[in-house]
Amino acid sequence: MTVEVESPRRLSDYDLVGEYATLAVERGLADAKWYASPIPKEQMRGLLERRDGPAVRDTLLWFALLLAFGLAGLALWGSAWAIIPFAIYGVLYATSSDSRWHESSHGTAFKTDWLNNALYEIASFMVMRESVPWRWTHARHHSDTIIVGRDAEIAFPRPISIVGTILKCFSIPTFFKYFQAVWLHVRGKLTPAERTYLPEAEFGKVFLRARIYLLIYLAVLALAVATRSILPLLFIGLPAFYGTWLMVVYGGTQHAGLAENVLDHRLNTRTVYMNPVNRYMYWNMGYHVEHHMFPMVPYHNLPKLHELLKADVPPPYNGLVEAWREIIPALIRESKDPDFFVQRPLPAPAPRAETSRSAQVITSAANPDAAGWVEVCDLSLLLPGDVLRFEHAGSTYAIYRTSIGQLFASDGFCTHGRAHLSDGFLQGTCIECAKHNGRFEIRDGSVLRPPPRQPLRTYRARERDGKVLLNIASAQGG
Repeated sequence: MTVEVESPRRLSDYDLVGEYATLAVERGLADAKWYASPIPKEQMRGLLERRDGPAVRDTLLWFALLLAFGLAGLALWGSAWAIIPFAIYGVLYATSSDSRWHESSHGTAFKTDWLNNALYEIASFMVMRESVPWRWTHARHHSDTIIVGRDAEIAFPRPISIVGTILKCFSIPTFFKYFQAVWLHVRGKLTPAERTYLPEAEFGKVFLRARIYLLIYLAVLALAVATRSILPLLFIGLPAFYGTWLMVVYGGTQHAGLAENVLDHRLNTRTVYMNPVNRYMYWNMGYHVEHHMFPMVPYHNLPKLHELLKADVPPPYNGLVEAWREIIPALIRESKDPDFFVQRPLPAPAPRAETSRSAQVITSAANPDAAGWVEVCDLSLLLPGDVLRFEHAGSTYAIYRTSIGQLFASDGFCTHGRAHLSDGFLQGTCIECAKHNGRFEIRDGSVLRPPPRQPLRTYRARERDGKVLLNIASAQGG
């Protein structure tokens, strides 16, 4: 789906507090419903399985490689040969941290959430992104992908600056913006744009982390002065200059040159096949259409997801070279013609079977009994480990049946982005929202993972004579 919005002609049109921010809301582009390819629900459930093993293995290897090449650079320091290990160290530090930051921000890399949070904080520092603001901008990026005035992560705003794009390979614009933001937050201040997506309760976390970042950088700088050597800065700080180029090569393939203000990720996002080394460095983020459609799928299952939906998406690009052969001419043209974008061909519509985004929906107009109980459906329609959507008297509920057969119920919408929780992933007594990976405890509605902050209202549910019953008069919490 495409919604017409006048072409932006100035970089200021991308501001989150400008005219186009208001237009995006007025024209239905903000928090809108996006196209999703039909994937059989049982197959999707298998892809949503969370495991610690793949990410633990890949993270330990990443740290081992950083240590090995860092020590090699140290051992060869003073000779020209030190350039080689430091060049590799810089890419591992400044480029690979981008995909680690990204996957752990979704909370899908590991099954154990403290591992996601720990890797997220480490990788955020390494990639020079403040962990708290970027968690919230990335949630917005998934809600409003490449929507002008809403998405703070549009990397190539129009009209494109060719010089600025080249400078990005050395992180020069990013470096100054980052430290400008850190210094602002150290002083306890926020920009107007940040106040549009950051909850007030998060302000203190922003300020605290900024002060920690500054102390780390000051300590590294002091060590460099004390030792009269640039060596400490080559390990922390300068990798942002000499190791970021590959991150731009990877990240530019995601959306550069594609359509703005559309509600179909097939039109504004690319999938690019990569070799095993690049897939490891980038943690399968070359499968980017797949990730945007179904952000609950862990990175290690994205190749399997691709096989399920590749008939419903435009042809993937056979490598980075093929993708950039399209991107470079597109960016050059956009530097003069902001209206231009690469149009991706869409395949014929696929049959709409029951899919991961088409959960079981039951509608009833029956009056509840004197105690507030209303019949939902036959128990056989709600399988163990599944969720269904129940519509009754203008209200939407999510009815849960855990893998051990317990029944629970809550309001049907996530309290953050109003996505249907029936489209989410039930793990034990935790429901994960399909839109931003927020999580709730279905027994009491409490928030287990942001971006939601408001708990859910919960209700009593039970089985009687093979029927699922919901007590609509038993609302608690919320």
